[in-house]
Amino acid sequence: MHLTFLGTGAATSVPLAFCRCAHCTAARKTGGKNIRRRSSLLINDDLLIDLGPDAVQAMFACGKDLTAVRTVLITHAHSDHFDPGHFTTRMAEYACEDPAPLLICCSKTSLRVLSDYTEREEGIRPDDNAGRTGLRLSVHACAAGETFACGKYHVTALYSRHDPSKDSRVYIVDDDRVRVLYATDMPAPDEAFYQALAAAGPVDLVIADHTYGPGMPDRPDSAHMSAHDVARMAKKLSALGLLRPEGQVWATHISHEHTPVHDELEAFAARNGYHAAWDGLEMEL
Repeated sequence: MHLTFLGTGAATSVPLAFCRCAHCTAARKTGGKNIRRRSSLLINDDLLIDLGPDAVQAMFACGKDLTAVRTVLITHAHSDHFDPGHFTTRMAEYACEDPAPLLICCSKTSLRVLSDYTEREEGIRPDDNAGRTGLRLSVHACAAGETFACGKYHVTALYSRHDPSKDSRVYIVDDDRVRVLYATDMPAPDEAFYQALAAAGPVDLVIADHTYGPGMPDRPDSAHMSAHDVARMAKKLSALGLLRPEGQVWATHISHEHTPVHDELEAFAARNGYHAAWDGLEMEL
C-alpha cells in the first residue's frame, strides 16, 4: 500500500492568512515542511480520504492524478474536509468528458449536506437516483461499525465523536495485506472507541488527529486531539495490542496552535512514540 499525505494541516491551514504568531511567521520564512494544506490522504492512486478545498491542487503538487481515484471516503461535512463543489464538475453541463466511475462513502448526515449543497447550486441531489445519474457517481452511506468493500479494499467506518451533528467517521482501510487507521478529526479516544477498534482488529499504521501542539494544556472537552493525546494514544494502542509490533503512529491535521516548527515537533513526537507527517510525504507499507 502506497500512501501520499496530500495535506497535513488543520481547518485553517498553516500559516493562517492573517496570523503573525511565531509559528506562522516561521512558516512563511522557512517554508518546506512548515507549510500545511488542509488534510487529506491518497492511498495508492485510487482511494482518497477527504476531498477538501486544497485537495485538487495538492494532487497536482504531488504529481498525482485525481481522475484515477475511484473511491472518496469522507470523514465529515466540515468545509476543510468536504468541498461538494468538486463533485458538481462531473456534470455533463460542465463539459466534463468521460469521467471515470466514482464511489462516495460517508455517513448519511454527510450525504445530506452534500445533497443540500448540490441542490442549492445545481438543482441536483446525489441522495436520489436522478441526482447520482446526473453527477455520474455512486454513493454508499456507511453506518458506524460497518465494514464494506470498495474496489480492492475493505473499509471499516468507526464513529469519531468529533461532531455529533455531522455523525463523523474515521476509517480503517484494509488491502488484505496491511491495515491503516485514518483517525482525523476526533477527540482523544474513549473506551468505546478502543473497543470498536478491538472488534475491527489490529492495524499496521495509525494516522491521528494532532490539531494542538505540545504547548496546549489538556482539554477533556475538546473535539480534537493534542500532541499529548496522540502520545497517550500511541502508548495505549501498543499496550492493548491494537497496533501491530512494527506499526507506527503518524500525526496529521496539525494547526499553528501551541505548535513549534516541524523539526521541533518531530523531535517531541520521536520522544513520545510517534511521528509528525508533512505535506507530500509518501510511504510504502
